[in-house]
Amino acid sequence: MLKLPNSGRSNFVLPAIAALFFMTILFSSCADDPKAPLANDAPEKKEFKMNCVKLTRTQMQAWVDSGWTRPGTAGKINTLLLQFYSVDAAGIASNMQLTSYPGSSATDFKISGNALLAIDTACKAKTFSGKIILANNQISFDALKVFNADGTLKEFDFIRFTPQHFSQISEYITFNAEVIKEGVTKSDLGGPTKPCPPACCPPICE
Repeated sequence: MLKLPNSGRSNFVLPAIAALFFMTILFSSCADDPKAPLANDAPEKKEFKMNCVKLTRTQMQAWVDSGWTRPGTAGKINTLLLQFYSVDAAGIASNMQLTSYPGSSATDFKISGNALLAIDTACKAKTFSGKIILANNQISFDALKVFNADGTLKEFDFIRFTPQHFSQISEYITFNAEVIKEGVTKSDLGGPTKPCPPACCPPICE
């Protein structure tokens, strides 16, 4: 007896073959098309935004109250160390701040005097791309000129630190320090911070 083919099986196999043929043509066309979209893992331009930050007069007053600015005191502070700080590593490319320590030298700092510098929203952040180096930064209080001869603070509201490229080695991120009083920059006070190292060598760098 002549057996007829299984019609149910044919109904399944034929559409499957047609679908496979269509997908083969589609993928071949995309591979040959120079306008085809790039894969999802194609490299994207990476950027890093560094915020302006500020150290307030109130924060520095705590250092005065501790006796660290009094003339003749052993370990009298004369330099400010700045370190990069983020409250959330997941958003590190946009929420970066600084934290600070007052000290008497490049290697002697008051750990208990740590003060976090808040983001200054009145100042435009700077965007960096390519190679960057996030190093400690230092600036002397003599450059800032914020202390009186007796160790008390002069009149100002805060010190603003604006990010920039280090003038000598552009990969380093440094900051321009401005002393602000009533919204106005005191132009004779402040200056650029310097990365440490290399700018803090000597005494102990080899």
